[in-house]
Amino acid sequence: MAIFLREDDVIRLLPMSKAIEVVEQGFREQGNGTGVNLPRERAQAGIMGVTMMVAALGERGVGGFKAMGAGKPLVLLYGGEPRQLLAVIEAGSLGQIRTGAASGVATRYMAREDASSVGMIGTGNQAITQLTAVCTVRPIRTIKAYSRTPERRKEFCRTMSDSLGIDVLPVASPQEAIQGTAIAIAITNVRTLEPVLFGDWLEPGMHINAAGANSLARRELDDTAVTRCSIIAADAVDQARIECADLVMPADSGLLDWDTVLDLGQVVTGQVSGRAADSDITLFESQGIALEDIAVAAHIFERAKAEGTGEALPF
Repeated sequence: MAIFLREDDVIRLLPMSKAIEVVEQGFREQGNGTGVNLPRERAQAGIMGVTMMVAALGERGVGGFKAMGAGKPLVLLYGGEPRQLLAVIEAGSLGQIRTGAASGVATRYMAREDASSVGMIGTGNQAITQLTAVCTVRPIRTIKAYSRTPERRKEFCRTMSDSLGIDVLPVASPQEAIQGTAIAIAITNVRTLEPVLFGDWLEPGMHINAAGANSLARRELDDTAVTRCSIIAADAVDQARIECADLVMPADSGLLDWDTVLDLGQVVTGQVSGRAADSDITLFESQGIALEDIAVAAHIFERAKAEGTGEALPF
């Protein structure tokens, strides 16, 4: 019998360290060819829109989809013998945590081992898990954060300083946040094609996680930031080609060859190095994919069954 799991269950059963571990396993399946992820589909008719995301993990023996349209997003997880519905999971917090975890995996494989400083543009809810994940995989000692609302960035810095035990300093401009750091995070709610992070601010050896824009109408990085990167990975290149303006725009201008952009799974499996030299500037473009949702949903379900938690569903 399938079970229903609520947001509180997700938060309790999915600490960031475990989320990074299972998302990394998902990307390993992507790289090995045992995991299948379909690009996000969006159906829009007037004011009604539905988004569907589908993936299957062959080694894990699970698959499913996330649906978004009204109210809370939901993940439906399938598996077992015989194949059956295992769980319906509220996926608001699940999505927030797995997005941070994906950046944590990318940082583990693409940032310098000695990276100890972070600069952030964006201090919303998604920024919490982005920063938590990076601090989980690297020995971070210095953090600077910027957002357009002074009160919000100050509150974010206070909250994250307490949570991480590391001083998180509010700064007055995005340039001040990024310059002089080893890891740059762009996690904004930008709604235009005006970039928020510029290539002239970058320094040799930096790693960038760009995770705030997954639409051709939204952009976080300018062309120079992209072209200065020696290695670029996306969580799924086929999805990036249809919704990542950061990459689509320089590619359409002839500044970027899509054949040079990697799936993160290729990096995780060692088919391609995520960093060839300490001086490389590296970039992870996160669109948010179903493979990440299904990887963490499987862990949440397994922990819930082990604990005997979750509400039984009548099918």
